[in-house]
Amino acid sequence: MKKSVIFLIGIIYIISIVVVTFFGLQPSIDQFQIYMNYISISNYDNIVRNQKYIYLEYDEIEGYSSVTIQYDYGPTNASYPDRVRFSLSGNVKLDEEGNEVIFATVNSYGEVVFSDTGTVRLTITTTDGSSLSDIVMIRCR
Repeated sequence: MKKSVIFLIGIIYIISIVVVTFFGLQPSIDQFQIYMNYISISNYDNIVRNQKYIYLEYDEIEGYSSVTIQYDYGPTNASYPDRVRFSLSGNVKLDEEGNEVIFATVNSYGEVVFSDTGTVRLTITTTDGSSLSDIVMIRCR
């Protein structure tokens, strides 16, 4: 009976080697995502009381002014450095008749376009799972 157990273990060992050789044990690259550990808006003009500011002059001839947000992130080998979301707050004001008017918009590339003067708060947030963010105030005069 002892010989049959050893023989059975040997057969199972050989079968497992064949199975591992055939199917392999290569890990999927998706299992090892490198998350961003910091994100920071880099093209600001000034810092006032720990708040970043960007200043724009409204172009009355063109009828708009714009700025594209640039940011630094780390580590440099992050799996998805372009997985960020831009959002604006404070981009609505009342016109002469009391109607709400959106005077600034942001697209998925971080370009903020002002159709009138005003100040907005832009937040950039990572969407790679690390949930990091940075904020800048943008003032168009």
